[in-house]
Amino acid sequence: MEDELMLTRARTMYNNLATDLVDFGPLFPGIDPIFLTSFDTDINTATAFPRDNVVMSNIKVLTADVNASVAEGFRALDALDIYAQLAYKDSPAKQRVFGQDTWQKARNDQEKMVFALQHAREFANQNPYKADLIAKGYTQANIDSLETIRASIVLKNGLQEKAKSGRPVTTQDRILVYNVVWERMTTVATCALLVYRDNAAKLEQYRLYPPGTTVTTTVIVHVTRLAIPVQGATVHLKNTTIASGETGTDGNVSFESGDMPATVDVEVTHPLHSPITLNDQPVLNGAVTVIEAQFV
Repeated sequence: MEDELMLTRARTMYNNLATDLVDFGPLFPGIDPIFLTSFDTDINTATAFPRDNVVMSNIKVLTADVNASVAEGFRALDALDIYAQLAYKDSPAKQRVFGQDTWQKARNDQEKMVFALQHAREFANQNPYKADLIAKGYTQANIDSLETIRASIVLKNGLQEKAKSGRPVTTQDRILVYNVVWERMTTVATCALLVYRDNAAKLEQYRLYPPGTTVTTTVIVHVTRLAIPVQGATVHLKNTTIASGETGTDGNVSFESGDMPATVDVEVTHPLHSPITLNDQPVLNGAVTVIEAQFV
């Protein structure tokens, strides 16, 4: 997708999200007003980003952008702390294993925030802490967002330092800034799959690519029985022109198309099992969607 088209699509998605934010909050607490503000900031930064061989001059914009990401990081850490308190009511030591003692100093320091986010994610993403947090409502998306924010701060801080030293902007720098926006877009589009799984019209508003754009969309159907992959099952996407496929040893069969619908109807058959029908399964246009099918 060309830069201008991607930014136009990002702004459209941002505007839709600003209207629909209340729909996302109950399922995805991380999609909140702070996320929305950061999304807006990232789009503005990418839009104002200089082309090749032009020296960056707008240091104030980049500084504000770094500060916005640091603030987002502190909010993400604060949310983790709340879930830690819920998970370990009787163990203050376990509550604070995520590095809370360093967070106040990191609140206005991008380098300290980078280390704080890295430490917090390392512990939140390992058991038993991961399982205990998820049991209280924390999600894998929340855990992964700690790394996304950390990487964003590192990127933006590096660009800020380049601007201060008067170094020219390269094509690679611009790609990295645009990738920050793309990360926001894919996050929102993925969350929309669940928020609007029964509303095809709304799903259309959160497509990564505009309707009619020729991009490859991949749907992987993973077939299991009692959590064991089933080989040799025939999978058919009923409402498309794509041919049927057969699962391999990993229980997966992959379908690719440049014209995949927003939702698909899946039919799975196997000589030893009763058929499975999964209707209206949301598809993430231009990316990979995994659909789980389980024989009884």
